[in-house]
Amino acid sequence: MSARSASTPSTRPLRDPADLVGQWVRVHEDGSLGLLLAADRTGWTLRTPTGTRTGKGYLAAEPVTRRSEAAPLRRRLRAVMDDPASQGSADLDLLDLQLAAHP
Repeated sequence: MSARSASTPSTRPLRDPADLVGQWVRVHEDGSLGLLLAADRTGWTLRTPTGTRTGKGYLAAEPVTRRSEAAPLRRRLRAVMDDPASQGSADLDLLDLQLAAHP
């Protein structure tokens, strides 16, 4: 009998979604990007440039930290900045602050 280490699947580290509230995140499930407005272990709310998205259950997501992944998002936010019903300008400011914290 030989001793072998059991293989473990490669997964992304899960963070408590409540710690990500107020940050721009990428949802693992489908890759969508949005500003996390609320999250707990039972549900979450995400604001995207195209509208608000909600979900039930645990949210597996990670913060947006690279300018390359944020470039399309920045374009969409700039496109909606003139719409009075949109928060594009404030959202773009938050995204830029978040990216500046991760050079």
